[in-house]
Amino acid sequence: MLLLALSDAHIPERAIDVPLKFKKLLNVPNKIQQVALLGNCNKSASFLKFINGVSENVVYVRGEFDPTTITTPKNSVEELPLNTVIVQGSFRIGCCSSYTLVPKNDPLSLLTLARQLDVDILLWGGTHNVEAYTLEGKFFINPGSCTGAFSTDWVQEDVIENYKTGVHRDSTQTTTTDTDEQQVEQKEEKKEEESLQESGKNDEEKTESTEINSNSVRNPELNENEGDSSDDEFDDIDINGGGIPSFCLLDIQDITCTLYIYTFVDNEVKVDKVVYQKD
Repeated sequence: MLLLALSDAHIPERAIDVPLKFKKLLNVPNKIQQVALLGNCNKSASFLKFINGVSENVVYVRGEFDPTTITTPKNSVEELPLNTVIVQGSFRIGCCSSYTLVPKNDPLSLLTLARQLDVDILLWGGTHNVEAYTLEGKFFINPGSCTGAFSTDWVQEDVIENYKTGVHRDSTQTTTTDTDEQQVEQKEEKKEEESLQESGKNDEEKTESTEINSNSVRNPELNENEGDSSDDEFDDIDINGGGIPSFCLLDIQDITCTLYIYTFVDNEVKVDKVVYQKD
């Protein structure tokens, strides 16, 4: 049995459509038995029509940007739940969007919800990042964004960089106390050296300084280029908050769930495989 998990399409606000190569992979009739939409996928009529073409058995979950109701082929108006449970074989699979969890995307909060729903596998969305891990015998899967839509969440600060800056501050404070005595000795030595300097040497230093200043005026590009940093080191994903298009396909056989993670990177589809067995 194949279960397709999609999340965070954000069509048409943040993305135009699913990547064409994803559509070619999914547009196979009678291959996928069920589809789970994990929030923020219910505003585009064309997208929902494509999903209904993949499988007629579609499970909907409301995301933070979804309306409270949706028009489906089965019912004229259907209310979108915050979470739901799918039973496939010996597995109970929970579906939700993580915007109702506090804190958001927290493993312990997800584990608490999985216990409340009494599920073996928990599918959740809302983060635009694909994840798959096990915790206390339960399998947690986030399919990411199927369109690669940008996320409005705050970017997490790097703890390592903050730690390095803190160490640098401590080292600067300790070195200032050690150099106080050295500064007094250096001042006395400078006074003796200044008295021994000749007037001719001072004149040469003045002429050299004027030549340097004149060169900087003739070549203003040297001053303008100083301090410039290229943007090549920044990725487009880091700048605009966009993500990598991805989705997950679950192959459920008896007590074994084989997870296939599809990502669209550099105009190519890459597949990763994870196997989970129920205890």
